[in-house]
Amino acid sequence: MIYRSIAVVLVVTATWAGAGEAEPASGTGDAFYCDYATFYRPVAGTACLEVYYAVRLERLTATPGENGLALYSFNVGAQLRRRADGAVVDEKVVNRTAAVATADSTRPVLSVGEFVVDLAPGGYTVALGVGDPAQGRSSVNTIDVDVAPPPVTGPFISDLEFATSVAEAEPGTTGEFVKNGLTVIPNPTKFISDRDPSFAVYFEIYRLAERADGGDYNVRYEISQPNGRRFSVTERAFARTGPDVARVEDLDVTGIAPGRYNLTVRVSDGVGTELAVRTKEFIVYHEYSADELARGTDRFAPYSQEEEKQVRKELSFVASQEELAAFDALAPEEKPIFVDHFWARRDPDKNTPENEFKNEFYARYRYVQERFRTPFREGAVTDRGAIYLKFGAADEIITSPMGMPSETSLDYSAWQSEPFEAWEYYKSGGAENQYVMFVFIDRNGDGDYELDASTLPGYGTLIRASGR
Repeated sequence: MIYRSIAVVLVVTATWAGAGEAEPASGTGDAFYCDYATFYRPVAGTACLEVYYAVRLERLTATPGENGLALYSFNVGAQLRRRADGAVVDEKVVNRTAAVATADSTRPVLSVGEFVVDLAPGGYTVALGVGDPAQGRSSVNTIDVDVAPPPVTGPFISDLEFATSVAEAEPGTTGEFVKNGLTVIPNPTKFISDRDPSFAVYFEIYRLAERADGGDYNVRYEISQPNGRRFSVTERAFARTGPDVARVEDLDVTGIAPGRYNLTVRVSDGVGTELAVRTKEFIVYHEYSADELARGTDRFAPYSQEEEKQVRKELSFVASQEELAAFDALAPEEKPIFVDHFWARRDPDKNTPENEFKNEFYARYRYVQERFRTPFREGAVTDRGAIYLKFGAADEIITSPMGMPSETSLDYSAWQSEPFEAWEYYKSGGAENQYVMFVFIDRNGDGDYELDASTLPGYGTLIRASGR
């Protein structure tokens, strides 16, 4: 249920051992995904933290093996620190080997595993590292984990764990990914394909009291966008089999466009009283069929390494982090089709042959690359370039090499002698009579004007323009 074009070929697990082992090396975390979930044992008063990882094997070095297999050897390390004092709570390094059919070795392939540790409530930082000994390189991802104490009274829910598969375990089985009689293989990517849009979620409900009328409890699954727009609601009644209950649900995102979504799980007593709630984010992405790839053969050619780098940089000015991660995870032959779909989704008028959004973006991009470049930075990554890419040309620009003139009538007095530019927009984002100003300062005298303040929250210091 994770990527059809990304095979999960190896399931490995390791429990944290005592401190003193090697710490993961530093680097960038683009070679693997990580996620976590916290489960509780209310009677014992303990919490169990499960940290999941999915290593992208195509980023590692392969060596030929027998029977047409490609072998990947790598190290996975984890270190857990308390955020309050930086003390190391636990750490572990394990060596892993994955075998992949050579015919598949050029496709994105994931090796999935987990680290497990019992913790007291508190705030922690987890550093996960993946090392490729053959290249002498490593990647590190860090995540902050907050283990909340259970409420004093009443039911509550564990974190939600997205899974690639959930199956009944053999009776008496313990160990790798097994809990409550189930084998739960995690999906650390949190990506769901629109070709196979059913995905599994596992969670636990604690301290359920027996209802006085002996009736069932209810669990409600809501899928919505971050802005609150709801796409689907699924409700299930379930019988209480004890104070602690494990729940698994296969959810369907058929018909939902690629993008970022929230899954909210609500537990109620069956008569309308909500008892507990938990939310987690996931990403729906477009997976390309064999027919789509075949049709694109003449139209799309895989990017060269330099072309892919340039295309990704251009996308980064428009795409969400989830879309960029989906782009990175695709096979080379799929990336040009992804880009085609990326711009098509943003076409404001699909009845015309032109994509006005794409055309406007690239017109702005070419302009800022030339107009705002400095000896040290491309124009698109300067502050003025970023604002121009997002808002377009200003309606008016006030500029002075000697500092802010008094006639701007700003309720702000920080600019006295530094060269500045004030960009004024009288209409922004289609809203009538909406005034926006951005103030840029050339602090170093090198022509690279930095965004200092604006009338919009989130763009430098917030200011107010008098008389507006």
